[in-house]
Amino acid sequence: MKINRRSFLKLLASTTPPLAIGSLLIKAYIWDDPSKQWLITDLFQQENDANKLTLAPSLQAHLDDASHLNRSIVAEIRSPKTVAEVIKAVRDARSTNRKISLSGVRHSMGGQALGLNTLHLDMTHLDSVCYNASDQTVTVGPGATWRQVQQALSPHGRAVRVMQDSNIFSVGGSLSVNAHGKDPQYASLIESVNYLKMVTAEGQEILCDRTQNKDLFSAAIGGYGLLGIITEVNLLTTQDSIYSFSLLPVQTNSLIDKLQSLSKNPANRLLEAHLSVDEDRFLTESLIFQYSEAHSSDKPKDELNGENNIWLRKVVFQISRTGNFGKWVRWEMEKSLSPLVESKTLSRNTAMAVPVRFLQNPDPHSTDILQEYFVPTDQANTFLEGYKKLIKKYNINLLNVTIRKVNKDTNALVSYAQQDMYGFVVYYKVEQNSTAIRTLNAFTSELVDYLISLKATYYLCYGSYYSQAQLTTMYPAIRRLFTLKTQLDPTTLFTNLWYEKYRAPRDTMQDKPIS
Repeated sequence: MKINRRSFLKLLASTTPPLAIGSLLIKAYIWDDPSKQWLITDLFQQENDANKLTLAPSLQAHLDDASHLNRSIVAEIRSPKTVAEVIKAVRDARSTNRKISLSGVRHSMGGQALGLNTLHLDMTHLDSVCYNASDQTVTVGPGATWRQVQQALSPHGRAVRVMQDSNIFSVGGSLSVNAHGKDPQYASLIESVNYLKMVTAEGQEILCDRTQNKDLFSAAIGGYGLLGIITEVNLLTTQDSIYSFSLLPVQTNSLIDKLQSLSKNPANRLLEAHLSVDEDRFLTESLIFQYSEAHSSDKPKDELNGENNIWLRKVVFQISRTGNFGKWVRWEMEKSLSPLVESKTLSRNTAMAVPVRFLQNPDPHSTDILQEYFVPTDQANTFLEGYKKLIKKYNINLLNVTIRKVNKDTNALVSYAQQDMYGFVVYYKVEQNSTAIRTLNAFTSELVDYLISLKATYYLCYGSYYSQAQLTTMYPAIRRLFTLKTQLDPTTLFTNLWYEKYRAPRDTMQDKPIS
């Protein structure tokens, strides 16, 4: 359907007051300013979760991740479709002294999904998904997206236990960063893994679980692809229950107490909070998105293609990038429209298929940076006060803050949650120039020091803005990960930009060998 400016503005203005405000803003900020025409060029584009590389094998290529700040040259790209092809790639790399880097959909922003002059394996084609009715588990290839997993589970009335807030990410990538979700009843992804298979630096496929190769199991999940190539994973599932949706406005100074109270009720299955970011209400107002067991016999159809029909979200978020007034409008629209556009009852699968591509920034002169901080529950309010001061000190353009409960995880070797915490997921707009990047580096470095003072952690997959000393202070177990790597991969066959930056000289490794 073709839509012109007049009909689009008329449509917005004829619905609700927040949409009318939005229509005026679109008029002022987009259509009448040719320099901002890029804001609307793809508002109505229907997107899917495909992010597969299509370059021919043996072709040198530039690759980047979602940050657009880690552009690197790889010597060759291969897209294995079978385990045999993965093993062949490993053996070929060994015979030619070439290192291997790995990626899924490349949303890690710290250089973990990229290498320099490597044989790069695009794992998105190793994407089989098989539901096992006998034990209600699902066996998945690392290149499958969570959407593919949901599509396989939905006909059987089953759902994913733990995944990120969108279903476009690859399962292998999620395992490599040990992702968490927004279900307060579960911890990180490792809790849902029965077993995984991986190809080692010797070119052998091995099985890892909690009894067999257990040290490798706990290190590979959250090990950023350094120990081997995950080729298969078996995951626990849960019932695709029916949830009722509620939006709860809360003042931020009482938000953590409210989330704590809601999390203790097992009927509350998905929880997250959004914070206001406009200047007048900067981080003082919050909205809790609550999904609770509905105990309904009528099951709505699973809607898993969350990336379609995202034009309204996209235009509103683009407008908020233009300045404070845009952020004010977006917050008013979120408060007013969320109860109207969100279904009152929906399935777990639908509630977890949240669109994310509306966040994409098409402006070639700026990029959006995602970061996440894990803060102990008793320090969450303190963190927010100090965080406000740092944002203002460095004049950082904060676009979004989402808060989720993160339960203690003692299963993963490199755990970001050694106690119950809250994850603060933040989104910054950063100009693509050296001054802005230096400011971001300085801001994040000081912020990491602040996190360390609170016994909090920085999520390593979102940018490498921390020093090696800061890394080992936040994550003492990182030394054990690097020690294990030197034992299993002494020639550093598997590598990435992040590891090359932070790997310590071997003579500084003081940890005992891991048996």
